[in-house]
Amino acid sequence: MQGQHEARDGEVPPWADDQTREHLQVLVEGVAALAGFEQSAILLRRDGSFQVVVAASVADGFVGSMTPAGAIERELERSDDWGAWRFVPHDRVGDEVLDYSHIPDLTPLDGEDAWHPLDSLFAPLYDDQGELRGLLGVDSPRDGRVPGPAKIDVLTRYAGVARTLVLLALEREQLNEKVRMATEAREIVRLALGEGTLDRVLAACRSTLVECFDAVGMWLTAFDEHGGASTTSYARGSDVEPPYSEIDDVVMDLAHRYWAEQYVAPFSRSVPAHPGLPAETRDQLLGFLDRIGVGSVLFVPLGAGTECLGFLVLTRVSDSRSWTEVERDAALDIGRDLGTAIANARQLERERAVVDRLRKLDSYRVEVVNTLGHELRNPLFSMSANLELLDVDSLDEDGRHSVEAATRGAARMRAVIDDMLTMAQMSDPRLEFEPVPVDMRRVVADVLDECRASAEAADVTCTAELPPGSVLVPGQPDELHRVLTNLTSNAIKYTDPGGSVTVRVASRGGLVVTTVTDTGIGISDADQQELFREFFRSTNPAALVRPGTGLGLAIVARIVSRHSGTIDLSSERGRGTTATVTLPAYVGKVVNAISLD
Repeated sequence: MQGQHEARDGEVPPWADDQTREHLQVLVEGVAALAGFEQSAILLRRDGSFQVVVAASVADGFVGSMTPAGAIERELERSDDWGAWRFVPHDRVGDEVLDYSHIPDLTPLDGEDAWHPLDSLFAPLYDDQGELRGLLGVDSPRDGRVPGPAKIDVLTRYAGVARTLVLLALEREQLNEKVRMATEAREIVRLALGEGTLDRVLAACRSTLVECFDAVGMWLTAFDEHGGASTTSYARGSDVEPPYSEIDDVVMDLAHRYWAEQYVAPFSRSVPAHPGLPAETRDQLLGFLDRIGVGSVLFVPLGAGTECLGFLVLTRVSDSRSWTEVERDAALDIGRDLGTAIANARQLERERAVVDRLRKLDSYRVEVVNTLGHELRNPLFSMSANLELLDVDSLDEDGRHSVEAATRGAARMRAVIDDMLTMAQMSDPRLEFEPVPVDMRRVVADVLDECRASAEAADVTCTAELPPGSVLVPGQPDELHRVLTNLTSNAIKYTDPGGSVTVRVASRGGLVVTTVTDTGIGISDADQQELFREFFRSTNPAALVRPGTGLGLAIVARIVSRHSGTIDLSSERGRGTTATVTLPAYVGKVVNAISLD
């Protein structure tokens, strides 16, 4: 019986399940016992070799040993055809196969039908496509004689059972391998898709990729949008990066072609021919692999949709183990998923660049508004001061009307400048936010005190509905005061005489909800969509006649956002408006709650 004793000598082969192994073990033991042989074994095809997977009555280390497929095929050519079995007499055994054979220790009997220690009897096991998938071998007949027709009939029945079990074992192994590859591929994709930058995508999955495909290393190149590329590599036990730039042009062209064709290329000296690979280029690649100590690679294009985004190369030191169909299929799937990860990372990098530019523009806008506001404040202050110094009583009626109009205009301009500066401050990305516990009950009380005069002047009733205990939120007290002041003053301004404004504060789980409800003129659905946009003014004629800068609610929205809260409006024309501000409740030990005293 054949069996190679090399580096993998004695290694127990993988199995889809223990039950299949037990069935094969029972089979070989049955052959030995019932057909009258001392020894028997089953070999399965593993890439370019046949491996002993089960055996009966053989020395330790024989299971797991391997024989080159070529040696087996040449032995078949010189064998005698005994139906399901093949017999090779000792004088025809090839020298090559002897190097991989287990030779029993027995002395031949006399006679022409005596069994010689070098005689070989085995049943080739073919699949439905006629491919040789395994062997059932027997050795050392107990009677010391070459089996006759009666024993061959018994052996033939065992050969049929062996074929069924071997094909089942191989099918289960392949299924098991597909499940393993699918599971590890999902892990690779999970790692890759969970990263937001291209460098992290590559770093996250490289060692997992190598382990998944039982490779010794890999390199992955991602194309950028400007025709360049970035490469990362990984090799077990080595930090040296080979000079991949030598072959960049060649493999980049192949990547685009193979992505379009959805083709994965297992490349080595034994498998050098592939589409689009001329002999000169092939020799260049083989020479490069020789220099970096790689015997076999699996070349995988990466992409998303119709766009090729790079390529992955998995490496093995030797080409003795070929890349299986399961591995090639899994690699192509991973190529698609990694392509998606690269595309996502590229999109995120573009978005980060846009956000960065917008942030810089926002900072520039803040600086412009601050400069403009401060530059306008000085002449406005001078104008207002001079208006106040005028002796209005000495002016005629037209003169007094002109001064009053100029004073109102200066006040409106001052309000616009103040709101613009506040808006710029709230928009400044450099503005620090250091929250402290703030009691919203006290904020509401202070705001209503501040708005009392304007409410009385407008004949609007303002009330508060507050819980008995403190209601704390983390925030900046001045900013929260500004929020409720803007909402309450707006409610008063847009409520007709005789109406009412009610401010309520309530705790709901881990949130604090503050509502400002009025019985005013209301807001149309169309206006509600634009209400928090800077400088927006309502299309309602009844609202347009009431003065405003169009910045108050935009400021409110910015402040609420800074406090990790939300603001919502519900309104109907002619039926009033409710503004709802929801903020996270303060969680922690209270030392001093800010109450705006």
